[in-house]
Amino acid sequence: MVEKLDVYDRNKKRTGKIIERKQGVALEKGEYIISVQCWIVNSAKKILLTQRSMNKSHGGMWEPTGGLVQSGESSREGIKRELKEEIGLEIDDDKIELIKEIVEENDDLNFFRDTYLIKQDINVNELIFKDNEVMNAKYVSIEEFSNMIKNNESFDWLDYFKELYKYIE
Repeated sequence: MVEKLDVYDRNKKRTGKIIERKQGVALEKGEYIISVQCWIVNSAKKILLTQRSMNKSHGGMWEPTGGLVQSGESSREGIKRELKEEIGLEIDDDKIELIKEIVEENDDLNFFRDTYLIKQDINVNELIFKDNEVMNAKYVSIEEFSNMIKNNESFDWLDYFKELYKYIE
C-alpha cells in the first residue's frame, strides 16, 4: 500500500494537497512534507540506534527510528506509529519530547524534520522488528556514534544530533 502524505506550506500548515510517497515525487517550491525522528537515550547516556534492513535503500546503515508523517497524522502520532511499526515500542505521550524542528529545502523535496527525544531505559532484547525495515538495534556512546558517521556506518547528516546531545540531562 502506498503511503499518502499531507503537503504543508512554509508555516507548517496543511495545504489540502496529498501526495503518494514514491520514488521521484517532487514538491513545488514552498511545499513541504514532515519527517520525524526519535532519539532514545538511556540512563547511561547511550543512544539507541537501529540498523536498516538490507532490502531497503542504504541497507545496513545505523540510525534513530524515524519516517514520514502520513496524511491525517500529527507529527507526534507519526513518530509513535514509526516506533511501534519499526521496533514494536509503544510509548506514552508524556515520555516523548519534541526537541528540535529543522527545515530542509532541496531542489525537489522540502521537509520539516521534527526531532523527538525519549529518555528511558529500553531493553534492546525486547524490541520487535516486525515490518522488515529494521534488522538490529544497539546502544552506543556519543563517541561511538561519531565514529560510526566517520566510518560511513551511519549517515553524515545525522551529525546534527551531537550538538543537541550536549544539552541532554
